[in-house]
Amino acid sequence: MAIRNANGRAGVALAEGPEELWPVPGSGAAELPDWRSLYERERERAEAAEARAEELRWAEVRARCEAGSWKWRWEASRRKLKGVIAETRAARRAGRDALALQREVGRLHGLLREAGVDAGKRSTVMALRMEVARLRQAGWALEKALDARGAEIRELHKARIEADADILGLRRQLREMLEIHRELSKLRDQRYRVQALSEEVGALRHALTVSEGAKGRLKARLRRKVEAERARAPVATGVELRKALLRSRRQKATIGSLRREKARLGRRVRSARRRIGRLEDQLAKLRASRTVLPKGQSGGTCERQERPRSGRRRGQQPGAPGHGRTQRPGLEERTEEHHPPSDARVCRSCGSPYTANGAKESALVEIEVRAHRRVIRRPRWRRRCGCASSPAEVLALPVPRLFARTPYGTSVWARFLFERYACLRPLHRVCGWLSDQGLPISPGTLADSVHRFRPLFEPVGAAILAHQNGAALRHADETSWRVQALRERDGSGCAWLWTSVGSGAVYFHVDPSRSAEAARKLFDGAMSSTILVCDRYSGYKKLARVLGGRVTLSFCWAHLRRDFIRCAAGHVRLTGWCRKWLGRIATVYRLHRERLERYDPGLKRQAPAFDAAQEALEEALSGLFAAAGSQLARLPPEAAEGKPLRSLLNHREGLSVFLDRPRVPLDNNLAERLLRGPAIGRRLSFGSDSESGARFTALMYSVTGTLRLNGIDVPRWLDDWLAACARVGGRPPGDLSPWLPWSMDAGRRREMTAPA
Repeated sequence: MAIRNANGRAGVALAEGPEELWPVPGSGAAELPDWRSLYERERERAEAAEARAEELRWAEVRARCEAGSWKWRWEASRRKLKGVIAETRAARRAGRDALALQREVGRLHGLLREAGVDAGKRSTVMALRMEVARLRQAGWALEKALDARGAEIRELHKARIEADADILGLRRQLREMLEIHRELSKLRDQRYRVQALSEEVGALRHALTVSEGAKGRLKARLRRKVEAERARAPVATGVELRKALLRSRRQKATIGSLRREKARLGRRVRSARRRIGRLEDQLAKLRASRTVLPKGQSGGTCERQERPRSGRRRGQQPGAPGHGRTQRPGLEERTEEHHPPSDARVCRSCGSPYTANGAKESALVEIEVRAHRRVIRRPRWRRRCGCASSPAEVLALPVPRLFARTPYGTSVWARFLFERYACLRPLHRVCGWLSDQGLPISPGTLADSVHRFRPLFEPVGAAILAHQNGAALRHADETSWRVQALRERDGSGCAWLWTSVGSGAVYFHVDPSRSAEAARKLFDGAMSSTILVCDRYSGYKKLARVLGGRVTLSFCWAHLRRDFIRCAAGHVRLTGWCRKWLGRIATVYRLHRERLERYDPGLKRQAPAFDAAQEALEEALSGLFAAAGSQLARLPPEAAEGKPLRSLLNHREGLSVFLDRPRVPLDNNLAERLLRGPAIGRRLSFGSDSESGARFTALMYSVTGTLRLNGIDVPRWLDDWLAACARVGGRPPGDLSPWLPWSMDAGRRREMTAPA
């Protein structure tokens, strides 16, 4: 019987019989044994053992072959999902099925009995139990491996399902495009066929006309011939008449078939024309959905209408003056002298040295951005005399630090604030950038320092808002902002980032509410007769009522224009109607721009050119509102066109504010452009974690946005401001005028102006 050795490999153990081979001396055996019979018996046993060994050897070869085959099958099953699942289920069933194990044990006992081994021996039973335990452990390990492989396969299956879904979506889009292409091809083929059929119908009509003329001529000829033949020969006339009648019948049959063919072709032409009309409507609808929907509903990046190309080539035009080299007068110059080697400055023939003969200069622009450790050494000076009135030791004052017990200077904090709030980088990317410059800082260190900066910048934010309150024209807008701490309150974490723009300053404020009370925090201090350019959100309307007429709302024409685009999105029949209204709004924009070019704010009475532009603008605006009223009166209440027309008429007063105030813009694009940067920062950093962090983010957006709006170099301003705060003990300076763009003097403004 073949069993497994201790090393796990298959081996052969020959079972011995119960009888003894040799008689034991002193036993009761015969004194004269039969050596020949013993020899023959032992020879037979040896031959049987050799045959059994040969049989077992071939059994081992077959087992190894089967093992190799099963190994190959197992390797193949790893690449197939269904095979792995089937093998896993089979292994689990084999592990759970006790009856199968009992049958296997019975089979092993039968093999032992066949081999002559006593199955009741304890050592054999223990060996078999150990073998069964080892096999069970191997089965469990295989089951765990198969479970892990099954989990991996399930993950791959999920990924494959997602990829299949994406592929199905792409295939669906491809099928739609191919269907459109096939329909267009069919449309072109049908057009060509209609043209060919039209030509064929024309030819048939011409042939029919010719045949009708020939028929008339033949009838006249036939009558003349019949009359002549009747008068001449009655018998011959009958034969000729029959021949002429047969020809006439054939011609009538031909004419009938031509008429039927003409009717059939006419039906086909009408069917083709109807199909062409349906395909053209479908094509127009698809074009409308692919061009208008992304702009009107999906938030396209541009809402401009297509314009004809001017034919001008891109780039610099022939004969036009070039830009030239960019002048950089503010760059620091570092002069370097590079001398040739000393042996090259000596004559090779006589050995006399060369004489200096001027210099050849060239310039390279370099940038050095690298963190360094600033070691400050302050020598101490001890008194040598015995005078008690003087201090015993003196040394220089320490370098001012922005925060106590911190190793970082003001340039590090200024760079952190610039990268975080001006460049809109997330916190971990700022730490990565500082690490690239040789200064590794953990994100927790920078995040924990945010609350220290709030008292330093709050006076600047208050000064920005106070400066805006004195402006006669302001812009307002809002966008969503994510605050993770608000999830515990309402579950959504959604807040709102409000902005106010006016008089060269921008101010941001984060509030959990979108109500008029949140807007009042920005515009409560507005001066009387302030014009607020905004959209038609109801919160601004309530704000105007709460402030008691101090604020006049001027509604944005760009939002009104979007209403018409959204209304016509996906509707073919409204495409022309939408383009007409967009043309009317474009005319208002053009006339307002022409009026503004002729406007001089320093004159009490404007020039006649301005009066003419003003009259043209008033006429166009009154015509626009009149057209809206007339169209709305003819439309049913449930018509889709009624919503933008009704909004246009309901907000007529706010949309006409610019008519009497030429400096008021038609849209709120200034506030929307300034909100674009914070919106990008929100998308990159997923908003703010806490409400205090959100308020500080809005404060820093206000400071950096105001500086950029006035052309101030933000890194230089932050470095100078933080250095001034460090000089007064980590507090903001009392006088803010040297740092506010509208109060600093001309020399300091030139110093702080950002390079072009």
